[in-house]
Amino acid sequence: MYSGNQSSGISPATGNRSIFATNHINKIEDKIIFLTYIVIFNIARGWENTVLLTTFWRILMKSRINKKWSIIFIVATFVLMAGCGNTEEKNKNVQSPAVSTNQVQPAVPAASAAPAAASPKAESNDIAVKVDGSVLKKTQIDSEIKQRLAVYKDQIPADKLKEARATLKKQIMDEFVMHTLLANEAGKRKIPATDKEIAMTMDQIKASLTPGENIEKFMKENKITREYIALGIKVKKMVAQDLGSKGKPSPKEISKFYDDNKDQFLIPENVHVRHILTAFAKEDNDNVKAEKKIKIEGLRKQIVEGADFGEIARKNSDCPSKENGGDLGQIRKDQTVKPFEDAAFSQEINAVGPVVTTEYGYHIVQVIARHPQKTVPLEEVKGKISSYLEQQKQTEAFNTLLKKLRDGAKIMVYEK
Repeated sequence: MYSGNQSSGISPATGNRSIFATNHINKIEDKIIFLTYIVIFNIARGWENTVLLTTFWRILMKSRINKKWSIIFIVATFVLMAGCGNTEEKNKNVQSPAVSTNQVQPAVPAASAAPAAASPKAESNDIAVKVDGSVLKKTQIDSEIKQRLAVYKDQIPADKLKEARATLKKQIMDEFVMHTLLANEAGKRKIPATDKEIAMTMDQIKASLTPGENIEKFMKENKITREYIALGIKVKKMVAQDLGSKGKPSPKEISKFYDDNKDQFLIPENVHVRHILTAFAKEDNDNVKAEKKIKIEGLRKQIVEGADFGEIARKNSDCPSKENGGDLGQIRKDQTVKPFEDAAFSQEINAVGPVVTTEYGYHIVQVIARHPQKTVPLEEVKGKISSYLEQQKQTEAFNTLLKKLRDGAKIMVYEK
């Protein structure tokens, strides 16, 4: 009966909902930012940590990032999107077994200089991957795998460990290739990441943390390094260089997106309701339920006779929404159980309807306001559309850049 945030006495929403409408106007951005958090904070390496995912989703919903995204968020999005592209194209210039293009993660093992006097055979025995002279050793991969597995040791079944190790090995190798290509290109272009820019990005990360949480500890635990943040800044600048004036969507592009996705801007009919709940307990028999029915009928009578609904809810409701006087906010059809929905969408505004029985208990329902279905005007969402289209352009530019770097690089893979 309770929603995910435990603030109401209605069930979670089901079915489709506008990704731009009302409070969900940021859905596309939230989804993208959420994915980038997964990359940045090292929690999507094939074995997701549900607790961490939930925590960061809560942080995102709390912070509601409507300003320009942090540089590190953007580059992480690029890298994530690149991992979903055409593997055959990306591996075109890779010699020996192709490097898997999975998700790129922070804290890639640092590159080592290639041994000066090592024989080809000895070199291949010691080295896993070489990218334009920079090498990743097998011992580095093994060490990184151990660290990553330690994070998820309680979540990976014993019979899946071998598969997990193989997945992590491919990811680490791919991380190294991509990280090295981007870092080398930034060096060739002499693109800087200033201390001020890094500090600003760290401040944005810090602002997303819960009060009292230490950013240094957080970054250490999640392997977010200054190097990775700096690379994010540099990549954003490289993409901006490559895009030039084409990086900003035109009014025509924004209007076309709006017209092509009109259904996404539809706000369904919804009602603003509050309620009082007398909840059923698992062990309640008919006699107990009858007593609870008498109690809630008495509460309804008090309200009808002039008592304050919110005050009665605060003192008597079994729903967490009692803290807000029983206010559930706006709900739409198919978002709650049928008896509650029928009452909410049929009652007159401000009327105190008859007691409603659901599987969760007895309810007194009051409709505060009713909002008919409508389409959000272009003027209200063009800023969000512009941000979304800009991100698409940046992602495409990043993919183009990465393909170009791969095609021009000498990538040797010694480890299968």
